Amino acid sequence: MKSIKITFSFLSILLSTYTFSQFSCATAIPITNGYTSSIFSTPGTSPSSSESWVASTTTDGNTSANGFTRPDVYAFQYTTGASAGESFYFTIECDYAVDGEHSVGVWTGCVGTTLSSCVTSIYKFNNVVGVCAKNLAANTTYYIGVGKEWASTAATPAGIASRQLKFKVLDFTVETTLTIPSDECATAALINVANPYDGSTRCSYTASAGSPSACGMAIENDSWMRFTAGSTTVVMDYEIYNCTKGSGVQLSVFRGACGSLTLLAGSCVNPAVNNSTATWTFTGLTIGNTYFIRIDGYAGDLCSYAFSPVSGIVILPIELTTFEVEALENSYNKLTWITESERNSSHFELEKSDDGKEFYSVGKVTAAGNSTQKLSYLELDKSENSLITYYRLKLVDFDGKFTYSPIKAVKNSSSEAVSIYPNPSEDGKINIELNSINKYNKISIYSNNGKLIEEIVLNFDAKMQLDLGHLNNGIYQVVLSNDSEIVTKKIVLNM
Repeated sequence: MKSIKITFSFLSILLSTYTFSQFSCATAIPITNGYTSSIFSTPGTSPSSSESWVASTTTDGNTSANGFTRPDVYAFQYTTGASAGESFYFTIECDYAVDGEHSVGVWTGCVGTTLSSCVTSIYKFNNVVGVCAKNLAANTTYYIGVGKEWASTAATPAGIASRQLKFKVLDFTVETTLTIPSDECATAALINVANPYDGSTRCSYTASAGSPSACGMAIENDSWMRFTAGSTTVVMDYEIYNCTKGSGVQLSVFRGACGSLTLLAGSCVNPAVNNSTATWTFTGLTIGNTYFIRIDGYAGDLCSYAFSPVSGIVILPIELTTFEVEALENSYNKLTWITESERNSSHFELEKSDDGKEFYSVGKVTAAGNSTQKLSYLELDKSENSLITYYRLKLVDFDGKFTYSPIKAVKNSSSEAVSIYPNPSEDGKINIELNSINKYNKISIYSNNGKLIEEIVLNFDAKMQLDLGHLNNGIYQVVLSNDSEIVTKKIVLNM
């Protein structure tokens, strides 16, 4: 879900009429769950550093209380909702023609003309400056203050009478537990037409649990996306913009499963700087496998990003959430999968392999076409004599585009040491077939309560038929043994 953004058009009127000769709590303008891009200017003077309008700040970017000078100041206020845990980030972009470095902060206390109880603050000589306030209390008013650092000593541009405080509020975004998507690898969004492939290194994000170390990156607020490779080489365009610190993001690609990821060689970009577009190419992929993209704010920067796949990534309008394979006792394998949504989806092809490399088609299942509901599918496939069988789904849309599911491996039931069939037996005759190189020299028949009924001593290493028609209907245990191994199978006689 996307964070809520509301434009406050009335702010432009207010900002053009205010004269900020002095800060006071009463002049702080509410900006509830909002966004504005208005530009305003104040006269500006040269006060002494003792005229600060805050009681304290936090240590970030050499901010000090004296950096917030009283005449050149603007303040917003925001009141949180009834649930604790909100986060917000507030970003400004200054006009370098008449403005310079800034101090920006967030406080909870405001009495008269003084702010206290600082939550976070920062000083930056950048054209874009932002602060991130996390894990906020419920039903609490927070004050967001903007001041010009060291107005009395700031250099005045040629042709400007005096340096002014002039900036626009670039972004004010509130994030609640309902609007913050998960930032963990395990819940990474799949790049397809049903999911947008843009986002941000959000204010509320922290370093994901188990985020792998790679390329010398320090991870502060990573987020994840995933894609299915349609080629051994992927080419992707990306754009990085609206970074609050101007540092950008660091990008990397991983193969494997979450919790045991391996860096894809040559995939690191560190950093992708603010307001940049570039083409990203990485190679060595396996067609049909899933790969994970990690996006982290460089030095904790908050940035927006967008990816545009050029080639190598199959964009399929089917959101496959699960694909599982299970071996049944009747020598069949059960294949089940679930789609969260489907759009113009044609069909699924079931593909099978004995070695996990060479696949062939064993069936076709019609897809829903268009659906926004969760749908479940089930198919059965006869297992082979091989120990392991590999399966994958080929997801095909009406335009002929396709992608592959992750590959699943299953140990076949028919690959067990001994197979007994038919089971149940309706005439008392059962076939005993060995699926291994083992040889057995004794067959023992036990009742279901463990009583030995009969014992047959012989040597066989392939296949034989046993007639138990003289026994009563019921459940029996067939035990095959040799000098070093015992195999027990349950059978049912239903004559």
